[in-house]
Amino acid sequence: MPSIDDRMRKRFILMNSDAALRQAVESSIPEKWEMTEATDLDAFDEWQEILLHRFMLLNLEDPQISDPVELIDMIRREHQLNIPIFCLGGSRELRDRARSARADRFFDREEGLQRLPEFFQQFAW
Repeated sequence: MPSIDDRMRKRFILMNSDAALRQAVESSIPEKWEMTEATDLDAFDEWQEILLHRFMLLNLEDPQISDPVELIDMIRREHQLNIPIFCLGGSRELRDRARSARADRFFDREEGLQRLPEFFQQFAW
């Protein structure tokens, strides 16, 4: 059972295996924030661990993520989690499918990186 301190830690998930994207994200992380990087939900022992994070960045173009739409669908439908999911990149078709699976927002890679400080501030509660 997570403690109150565990629940209050400022953490986010980066679903990604691209080293350049990881480095760009890491350079934007404010003090006291922690990043959990994964390419599938198996990286989390229990689905409740996802709830200990404030938002997720999902690289739609990552070849190590077998099906990003299925990942979103599993989070939303199977686990019924409402963690904000911000998608980076992806074709129009892939974004439309991810939107249907109930991802929250979509950005080109560079725009998403530029918006990171805003996300950190918004979820700093």
